[in-house]
Amino acid sequence: MTRTFPSVSDRVTQDTINAYADLSGDYNPLHVDLEVAAASAFGGTIAHGPIAFQALFRSLTEGLGSDALPAGTRITVTYRAPVRPGDTVSSHVEPSSDDDAAGDDRVRFDAHCANQDDVTVIAGQVELPRDAIA
Repeated sequence: MTRTFPSVSDRVTQDTINAYADLSGDYNPLHVDLEVAAASAFGGTIAHGPIAFQALFRSLTEGLGSDALPAGTRITVTYRAPVRPGDTVSSHVEPSSDDDAAGDDRVRFDAHCANQDDVTVIAGQVELPRDAIA
């Protein structure tokens, strides 16, 4: 059974990052202090890790026609590059060639999010309960 998921894009701004800091309470200067972040190895502010996930979560929920991911969903990712203000992050979800490793009750998908320069910012796998994609 093949399920397709739409590619979803989100534009990240400093306002997005500041709003996430307010929501999470994570005011790390690398995210919210322009002067401190400019002097860092990143050369400017970077988004909190979960901001890069937003496009992936939207892709999955839109593809499933649901407001939330089903219970039992597993997502594993590796951060590959920072997300910066001005970046547009786009999700890509495809059936995994390693689907057998997920087990009979799960379906595995390869997922990644890339910025407007096609630089992968996160990469990983999603395992969904098989009955959720029927």
